[in-house]
Amino acid sequence: MKILMIVLQICGGLTFVPWFMIAGLSFMIFDSPRAVKKFFPWAVIFLIFSYPFVVAGSYWWAWSSVTAGDHRIGCLWSCFPILFFVLGYVIITQKTNLLSRYKKGW
Repeated sequence: MKILMIVLQICGGLTFVPWFMIAGLSFMIFDSPRAVKKFFPWAVIFLIFSYPFVVAGSYWWAWSSVTAGDHRIGCLWSCFPILFFVLGYVIITQKTNLLSRYKKGW
């Protein structure tokens, strides 16, 4: 069970590769001068930059669960960053025109 948890944490760590790109480009959401006064761009920035804290917290809870003897809960906590990343990706692609740009090219 520990090996599964380590594999899940490595997969969760690999989500930082696209996160760096998204975090770097996230400030383009403020290209419009009116965007600074709206709520949604600030919420997106907050969600994007809170991701490392979510990963660190969930991995801390995973390993503390393992040291307490509950390996199953540790594996569930290790899955949380991957689920959070997928949910964030879906929300961003639904609220922006990111997917429509790629669909036009096909």
